[in-house]
Amino acid sequence: MSSTPNRHRPSNQQSRKGLALLLCLFVMVLTSLVLVGITESLTSRQASYRNTNAYEKALYLAGAGIHHGITELNSDPTWRGTLSNVELPAGSGDTYSVSAADGTGDTIVLSAEGSSESVVRRLEVTINTNG
Repeated sequence: MSSTPNRHRPSNQQSRKGLALLLCLFVMVLTSLVLVGITESLTSRQASYRNTNAYEKALYLAGAGIHHGITELNSDPTWRGTLSNVELPAGSGDTYSVSAADGTGDTIVLSAEGSSESVVRRLEVTINTNG
């Protein structure tokens, strides 16, 4: 009989090391999956906030266009025209346009369009001149 140890059967300590390694790998994979999920969620939420911000800016720019048109009409009640691509604030790339046209009867229709990033919002106001 030979006194050489059985090489095919790991010792108890080697078996524990292998189990610890597998457990460590499992925890690392699980942690990675959780972090990827959190990152995707935050990225999605940030894109949502950015879109909401552009949507609101475009609405406020359209409102600024309406106010600009009202100011033009207060200065000159006969004004019927268009102001195009007014940048607000200057250098931002955010713009509005407004136009005034005669409506039915004694009304004037102001139409404004605000644009921020790729979002466009439109407002239309009818003003009665017999007020």
